[in-house]
Formats: sequence, structure tokens, C-alpha cells
Amino acid sequence: MAVMNVSVPLRGLKTELPARRAPRRGLRGFPLAVLRTGILGYLGALAATWFLADRQLALPDAWTGGAVALVGTWLAYSFAAMPAYERARSYKPAIRFIELLGAAALALMMAEADSSSTIRQAAIAVLAAPAVSAASAFAHRRLLRRTPTILVGQVESVERLANRWVGRKDINVLATCSWRAPHELAPAGAVSDDSLAQVVREVLAAVSEHGARSVVIASGRAFATPALRHLAWALQRAEVECLVVADMNDHVEYLRPRRVGDQIALSLRAPNDHLMSLLAKSILDRVTAAFALVVLSPLLLVLAGGVRFGSRGPAIFRQVRTGRDGEPFVIYKFRTMVVDAETRLDALRDRNEGAGPLFKLRHDPRITRFGRFLRKTSLDELPQLINVVKGDMSLVGPRPALPSETSLYSEWVWRRLHVKPGMTGLWQVSGRSALSWEESIRMDLQYVNNWNLRLDIAIIARTFRAVLARDGAH
Repeated sequence: MAVMNVSVPLRGLKTELPARRAPRRGLRGFPLAVLRTGILGYLGALAATWFLADRQLALPDAWTGGAVALVGTWLAYSFAAMPAYERARSYKPAIRFIELLGAAALALMMAEADSSSTIRQAAIAVLAAPAVSAASAFAHRRLLRRTPTILVGQVESVERLANRWVGRKDINVLATCSWRAPHELAPAGAVSDDSLAQVVREVLAAVSEHGARSVVIASGRAFATPALRHLAWALQRAEVECLVVADMNDHVEYLRPRRVGDQIALSLRAPNDHLMSLLAKSILDRVTAAFALVVLSPLLLVLAGGVRFGSRGPAIFRQVRTGRDGEPFVIYKFRTMVVDAETRLDALRDRNEGAGPLFKLRHDPRITRFGRFLRKTSLDELPQLINVVKGDMSLVGPRPALPSETSLYSEWVWRRLHVKPGMTGLWQVSGRSALSWEESIRMDLQYVNNWNLRLDIAIIARTFRAVLARDGAH
């Protein structure tokens, strides 16, 4: 029997289920399985063409039959030309058909063909198909976006990803197939073809049992390990999506594949790392902040009066924070503590409840009664609109850190200072004080490496919801 040397030992492979109950397969799960194929969207597109052509527009039978035949041929080709895991969610069929119709219309115009009402009505009937197809893909992406997934790889990587993906709305980990790391076993040796086939059978059995549509391989040696290459080929034949995670120490970079010579490489260039995007963000920040200051000026005056009435001292608290690229700036906030709060900090350090270098104390005695209300409602942050207008801060970005915190940053954490700090950010709308230091840093780095204006708008919208729910604020 042939023997194959592999760089990652595959002995000790095991299949595990999360604590939740696995979905039952059988007649009860049959409707959902059919729905996930996307076949209803294809049939709906064909039915829409026939209904418009025959019932609504009353086209001649020959024209109706031609339109239905054209759409049916396009749908059959699109269904067969895509892997099963893409059929339900892809916009490609609609886009490609519209491109084809556009080319046909251009050809008719160049040929000066007769644009009779029958031709126009037939075109309307045919265009119903890509519209229904796109609507079906959109519905699948929104309603069935939790892709049933099997995780495969070394125990450490699989457990880390499974824990990070708990509760996500776009992925549903049904089972894990993992093996022990090399240091837990004897030195890597030869693995027979039988062992290799066993690995493939274990994963394929889990895919079949749980109805998975995707397999994620969490292994840095995936492309160099023959067993995992064979697994990818087997999944391809089974029309199950196979993905390899580019695990970069848990910190999400913007990755874009490109070909270099005859190899596949991953580009790490951020998507908006150019002057126009930075200019657009700066203009949007300053205009929005200036408008908000004008509109909210009566509220700001009332809050300032509440701070002065609640305790002696100025209404505005000024503090040096670290800005973009480590440049210091003075941040403005409504004062929520007594005026000698800084001098009383050392006496409270042994009661610190914050993570990492952050100091947090849920029942901090330095906070005034009105200041506690401001913190609970996040209204103490409103004077930072002045910082945004001045250009020190952005509406959305990492939390503005103290110099004492940034002095403790490692090299990879310093990356969060490559953009302006923000009044709100990804970690602020994802748990705020309830998050661990590592998780908040990971979210800040995820924002820095992947920011765009659409993400900023989504974070601002989530900020209002988090403030109303008082999520993680104290």
C-alpha cells in the first residue's frame, strides 16, 4: 500500500457537536433543505415571465412561448453553471441576464430594428425573471444567512473560532472535526491512504448528517497538507463550499486575493487607504458635528447647568488624550466626577474592574449624582462634537485613549492609533464596558483595517440603539 508523508499528524481526529442540539434530518427538515437550494426563486422567475406575457400583456402564443423558452434556458444554464451553495444567494444570474439583454437591445438599435409594442412588451415580460431572481437572492441572504457550517482543523484553532462565532447572524457552526496538535502526539510520520480516506469520510459524514452547506478549514498548513487538499476536492464533488480561514492572530485584516506569478497571494491593503476616502470622511464628520452642535445647543446649555448645579466646579471636563499617530489633544466632556477626582484615583486602583490598562469601577465614589445620569445616557460625550469640528476626533473610530494607556501598548495594539479616535465605535456598540480588553482591541483593529462610510453609518445607527438600551454603560 502506498504511504504518504504529511506535515500535520491527523491521528486523533474527532467529531464534536456544540452544546446545542443538532438539527434533525428527515421529512421535518425537507422543506428547509428545498428552500436552501434556491429552486423556488428559479421557478418563481419562470412563472413571473409566463404570467406577465400570457395573462397581463396577452402576448401572442408564439411570443409568450419564446419568452418562456428564453428565460427557461437562461435559468437552467444558471442553475447548472453554479455550485449548489451559490445558487440561492447569488445575484450573478440576474446580472448576467440583464447584461445579455442590454447587448441584444444595443444590437437591435444598431440594426434599426422595428421597436414595435409587441417587442417592448416581450422585453418587459422577460425582465421580470431577473427581477424575481434578484429578489429571491436578497431574501435568502437576509432570511437564511446563517450558513450551516462544519469547522475542521487543529483543536486550538477550531475551539477559538467556534467560541468567536457563537451567536453570529451569518454563520451557524453545527459540528467540529478536529485533531490534536503535533506537540501532543508522537513526531509526524507516515499516514496511510486508509487514514487519509478516513479523514475525508469523517468530515463528509458530518456534512451529510447535519446538512452543512459550508466547511471551514482552520489550519495554517491547509494548502500544504495533502489530507486537507483531498478533503477540499471531495467537498467540491459534493457541491459543498470549502473555505480556508486566514487566521492572523485573531486580528481581522482586509484581505483580497490576487495572483502573483503562478501563486495566490493575499493583499493586505486597506480598502479606503487613499486621500479621497479620508477627505470624504473628514468633511462628513465636520459638517455633521457642526450641524449637531447647532441643533443640540439648547440641550447642551441645560446639561451644563445641571453639572454646575449638581456639584461645584466647571461644567466641561478637559483631559489630554492620544489622537491619530500618537499626537496628543485635549478632549472635552461634561464633567461627571468631583473636581479632585484625579488626586483620588490612586486610592481606588486596587478596586479596578477594568480590563487591560483601562480603569473602570462600576460604583466609583467620585461620580456625582447628575454625572451618573450623564454616563448612563452617554450625554457626557456630546461636547466631543467640538473635537470633531476641530479635527481631533471623528464621529466613528477607536476609543480615545489616555497617554498612560498608550504607553503600555504593544506594537500590534498601536495600529489602532492609525486613524482618528471616535465618539463612538465598533466596540462601543458591541458591549462597551462588558467586553474584555482583548475583544475590544480586536474590534478596534477590525474597524481600522476595514472601515468605510457605509460601516460608519451602520455604527452610528447602532449607537442610538445602544444608548437607548444603556448597553454596557456605567
